[in-house]
Amino acid sequence: MKKRRLLGIGLVSVVAIAIAAIAVRLYQVPSARTLTYDVGEVAAVPVLTDERSLQRGEHVSKAIAVCQLCHGLDLGGKLAFEHPILGKGYTPNLTRGAGGIGTSYTSADWVRALRHGVNRDGRGLLFMPSDHYAYLTDQDLGAMIGYFQSLPPVDNLKNQLALTPLAKLMIDLGLSGEVVRAKSLDHTTNLSTAFNDQEQRPAYTVEIGGCTFCHGRDLHGGQGLEPGAPPGPDITSIGLNAWNFAQFAAVMRTGIRPDHSIIDYRFMPWQGYQNMTDEELKSVWDYLNTL
Repeated sequence: MKKRRLLGIGLVSVVAIAIAAIAVRLYQVPSARTLTYDVGEVAAVPVLTDERSLQRGEHVSKAIAVCQLCHGLDLGGKLAFEHPILGKGYTPNLTRGAGGIGTSYTSADWVRALRHGVNRDGRGLLFMPSDHYAYLTDQDLGAMIGYFQSLPPVDNLKNQLALTPLAKLMIDLGLSGEVVRAKSLDHTTNLSTAFNDQEQRPAYTVEIGGCTFCHGRDLHGGQGLEPGAPPGPDITSIGLNAWNFAQFAAVMRTGIRPDHSIIDYRFMPWQGYQNMTDEELKSVWDYLNTL
């Protein structure tokens, strides 16, 4: 009985110490989830609505930035992930339908969200890969906004994250990786001209495509942030040395590896990348093989 009582006292003490440590941590380091980020005066980009620009905006959104991976094929928002412990991840409705942001968002609002990863109030957007989209050229970004504004309205009111208290606590303590990408961005630097040269277009495609999101900053392997995401393998020349271009293109088009194993589309957005042109895929392949 005495041992059991001492064990109980010890357990309570450990829990109390853990709670105190968490409280101190939260006091000393405000949560990236609730912080606001000063992005300064955001300059709106010209919204491009001519036919060629709309086609470009659709192509970048679908084939490269793969917005449909998180926001659904109609960009009306969807249930992006569901985890028994961490909760559900509903994504925003980008259209002009009920529950959508398309009706009220200005050009500056789109720039703020895409390039800086913050909403109108300056709060960081969870899981928004703005560290990649920050490199979008003004022309591509303007074309994407024009495309978003031209989308058929979709009525969808389920467009908010429904995270559990444990998931929120993990984010607050910094145990979930950089879920709020705005925290790591230098909001004073304009990255939209970083890939202006035509020779840099393959690197631009890889950056906007968010390859480093799962495969690591140097593409030698990494880990995605989504609950349940598998490790991202090395996709440099070392990791791809057993493949040829035809096999690489087939993987990107079908999601099936040369060994006939299937890639989970929830984490590797080949269903978007399959819309890349043959020229884009070849340029990406050539670029990866220089690394």
